[in-house]
Amino acid sequence: MVGLVDGVLPIAQSLARPDAVEEERRLLYVAVTRAREQLTLSWSLARQPGGKRVRPRSRFLTGLAPDAPVPVRTRVARRVEVVLEGPAGELFERLRAWRAATAAQASIPAYVVFNDATLQAIAETRPGSLTELSALPGIGARKLELYGVDVLAAVDAELPD
Repeated sequence: MVGLVDGVLPIAQSLARPDAVEEERRLLYVAVTRAREQLTLSWSLARQPGGKRVRPRSRFLTGLAPDAPVPVRTRVARRVEVVLEGPAGELFERLRAWRAATAAQASIPAYVVFNDATLQAIAETRPGSLTELSALPGIGARKLELYGVDVLAAVDAELPD
């Protein structure tokens, strides 16, 4: 995916309408989750080689790509490789352990509970309510009903005293 800069994604015309911006975020999510073997995200901070680096990358990449200008490589197929550090990384690992236990109890594959990208979003945003949790990608009404309270308990258990 190329051209992931504000003004292109989301397109400048939608910036005045929050519903249009959210629709573009949803479309990006669909594009990202449809990758089969490899996904490359790119953005250019300047229009011309050697030009002034003033173009902000897409606001949708916050939390997905590092702030430093390094290549971002994420393998998307049967397993998403996620690297989180600090408290978000610790919470991510606890959520993965919870997911494995929950899936084993229900005799279903772990990704059916939540995929790694959804667990990453939970670990990074640390939702404090079912409403906040439901706003994250990968969490629909059914998953909210089945797992919402348990996920919030896991997130709450990680908060510093």
